[in-house]
Amino acid sequence: MNPQTPSSRNNRQKRQEKQNLKANNEVKLDVVNPIPFEPSGSSAAFLLPEKQKPYIPFLNPKDNFFQVLFEASLGSPTTNSCINSKVFFCAGKGLTIKDGTDAEVKEFKKIQKRINNKRQSMGKVVDGLFNKYFRVGNDFIEIIRSKVGNTKKVMAFPRKFLECRLSEADENDVSQSVYISKKFRSNNNDWSIDVEKDAIELPIYDGADTKWYKDLDQGTEHCIIHVKNEMPGYDYYGMPENVASLPQQILEYKAARYNIDNFDNNLVLGGIVTLEGNYTDDELNKVAKKITLQHTGDGKRGRYAFISSKQGKAEVHDMKKQTDGDFLAMDEKVEQKIISSNNWDAALFGQNISKGIGNGGNAYVRTIFDIKNKTVIEPTREVIIEDFIIPFFEIYDDWMGTKWSEKEFSFIPVVPESFAGDIDANAILTVNEGREIFGKEPLPNNAGTVIISTNQKAKKDVSDK
Repeated sequence: MNPQTPSSRNNRQKRQEKQNLKANNEVKLDVVNPIPFEPSGSSAAFLLPEKQKPYIPFLNPKDNFFQVLFEASLGSPTTNSCINSKVFFCAGKGLTIKDGTDAEVKEFKKIQKRINNKRQSMGKVVDGLFNKYFRVGNDFIEIIRSKVGNTKKVMAFPRKFLECRLSEADENDVSQSVYISKKFRSNNNDWSIDVEKDAIELPIYDGADTKWYKDLDQGTEHCIIHVKNEMPGYDYYGMPENVASLPQQILEYKAARYNIDNFDNNLVLGGIVTLEGNYTDDELNKVAKKITLQHTGDGKRGRYAFISSKQGKAEVHDMKKQTDGDFLAMDEKVEQKIISSNNWDAALFGQNISKGIGNGGNAYVRTIFDIKNKTVIEPTREVIIEDFIIPFFEIYDDWMGTKWSEKEFSFIPVVPESFAGDIDANAILTVNEGREIFGKEPLPNNAGTVIISTNQKAKKDVSDK
């Protein structure tokens, strides 16, 4: 067994967790309190039987708000579009270091290629962190450091938020550890989970004061980093910024679900054909089938019903019915509220905007991107850098004897394609960057580090002389 993987610990956890898990495809909100509040203090924790440790639910009274947020966001196309777009722009083209030498940048890229035994790169892990940050407001990342002989490793494993709960707050009203167990996924209001044996408790990273969990079987040390979107009134867990539109997210799904049910289940007739005469059932079916085959296609909705009347006259009753299951006006309002609560703009995830002067053009997209870059993208990047990247490399440096945490980290940005035509490439690219685009090797001795236009101007000045 590889001593640097948490497999034996996971196997032990699986043996302890023989509870059947139920899948739920329906999100329900409390109509009185659709967004629950986070209680505070030790009384807020679920007090388990005597001599067992309590934990802080997310949120009272059902401890299922992670699932509510997750399912609501998955069922809302607008929410998904906003989140995916924000992740794309925040993560950019990956993490890098500023003012690093070519050798340092190359070594930094090498470290990022694989940061755990799941073959995940730093970029893939960070993409997931941004996604969960926007979707449920919380990230839990397990950090493992190990030493086998002279070989040392530091790895980062993102943990599933559905399986994580904070321990009871201490005397300073701060939670010091996280419980991890698949039993937290169950939604049966059963708070009898024994965290002593049913969950793994990992300390939250606290710099040099961290009391690392030591797995003697594996020879590894573990802690966890908790990244959260701070929101007033919620002292322990984070909250996604789009939580205000939670009812609208669920409504967007339910509107689509209504349309599907309406098409599948409603008895919609095109009309009724009354045939004069006393027909037997077989005769009526024969005539009706003949007429139907002559005048209708394969579908069943909108077909006519046939009846016979001994006393009435032959006639056709048209039953044109206008269904209103599309909810077009309501859809627009719901969509707008979801986009606003995400602090985003539809123009940044490809939605065509035609209303208003200047909307939809390059200038409009540029203005919107500039605003969101300053109000959403850069602040969120700072949160991930300060709360995960820097702590991770502090741990890495302490264990590996490096000095990466002293560097300044940044994400390589991406901009909307509409910007490309407005920028002089020669004014922003170096000679080596231009050569890379054309598949050429960099020039030796840093000759290709100058801006192309600067190089062109220098040559022109020489020729003028």
